[in-house]
Amino acid sequence: MTHLIERFTEILKKGKYNSATIAAYRNAIFVFYNNFRDYPQNKFTEELISEYILGLSKRTSPQVAAQTGKAIILFFDKIYNRKLNIKATGKLKDEQSVEILSRSELETLFSGIKNLKHKLLLILIYNNGLKVNEAINLRVEDINTEDHTIRVEADQPRKARLLRLSPELNPLIEEYRNKYKPNDVFFPGSGGVGHYSARNIQLVFQKALKESGIAKTAKLTTLRHSFAVHLLENGISINHLQKILGHSNIQTTSFYVPFAKTDLSRIRSPYEDLIS
Repeated sequence: MTHLIERFTEILKKGKYNSATIAAYRNAIFVFYNNFRDYPQNKFTEELISEYILGLSKRTSPQVAAQTGKAIILFFDKIYNRKLNIKATGKLKDEQSVEILSRSELETLFSGIKNLKHKLLLILIYNNGLKVNEAINLRVEDINTEDHTIRVEADQPRKARLLRLSPELNPLIEEYRNKYKPNDVFFPGSGGVGHYSARNIQLVFQKALKESGIAKTAKLTTLRHSFAVHLLENGISINHLQKILGHSNIQTTSFYVPFAKTDLSRIRSPYEDLIS
């Protein structure tokens, strides 16, 4: 990683950056990668980077976080030729254009999938609000149908969470186990080797979406977004949702609040408890 930072430094020197900015950007990248030591570049999702910058703003100051955000965005652009859809503040640029699938749309989507592996994979992503990397990295021992739990290895190092596995999924999971007999990775790749690819899951979702006739420009991440919004509509607290999604910063979770439709008839006044 050091050689990449040195290369980044040389690029900055050739650009219109003063020595103070170069030193600040260089240090910001060092600290960033030290935080995610030995972490593969292909696992740096935009959400992960966004949370890091937002968390830095809380721990230090918005000014320091914004400067770090600029450094990271520039580094990924110049070194990895990757345009991050993130603002320097850490917020995702397209936050306000997220599609949410309704419960009836999801029911139509899942019921139309014939392939057992594809069906279970997409349902688990929605059922627990998983990221694609979390889904494909699931191992056989992570799925506990007796305790109704699922252990999820998060994108962030040394951070895992235990989530509730719906008992309604037990028959589908057992059917899958009997048919595919996974040994280590729960969703292995072709021929039972390695991991199922993220690209294949994307294609599976798009195919299912098209065949369902749902006229929305949804992506695979829409399942995670829909899960979060539906939980808020069910009355879950924002803090509890933060833990379920594995967010380090509450600001990342609060993004879903405007999308949740509140049923006023279900809201109970504290006064009703006093007189009941």
